[in-house]
Amino acid sequence: MDFNELLNLVLGGGLATALTALITIRPTVRKANATAETVRIDNVDKATRILIENIVEPLKEELNATRKDLQANKREMARLRKAIDTANSCRHHDDCPVLGGLRKQQEEHDGGEDADGSGKRRQCGRKSAGGTGDGGDTGECGEADDTAGQPP
Repeated sequence: MDFNELLNLVLGGGLATALTALITIRPTVRKANATAETVRIDNVDKATRILIENIVEPLKEELNATRKDLQANKREMARLRKAIDTANSCRHHDDCPVLGGLRKQQEEHDGGEDADGSGKRRQCGRKSAGGTGDGGDTGECGEADDTAGQPP
């Protein structure tokens, strides 16, 4: 085999390889793109799963705990309202330090004015502190100054 024949075999084989590569490159690129898209989708799925596990689930748990606390607070407030309503009908109502503190706190919160803006509170069904008897219902309603019954 002489030198020319050897060059023809090498160059001829190279040309065939180049043609084969050009023909098969498009399907190879498509396959690579499809694989890359699949990997990207898998990565997005994994990232979403991680976010759900690390962020959404703890937030759900915290929200449920907050809801439970809120329900417990509502029950406690209902019990407190019931106790205050019961205390308002107590015969020692006028001298009760707890109710006095609540009234004082309410006055500070409201700015010392009643709903009508007069600065006076309504006393219905109670005898005055200076009256005699058991402090029961008199059936009378009248207005009293807010400073009544408070220390000077």
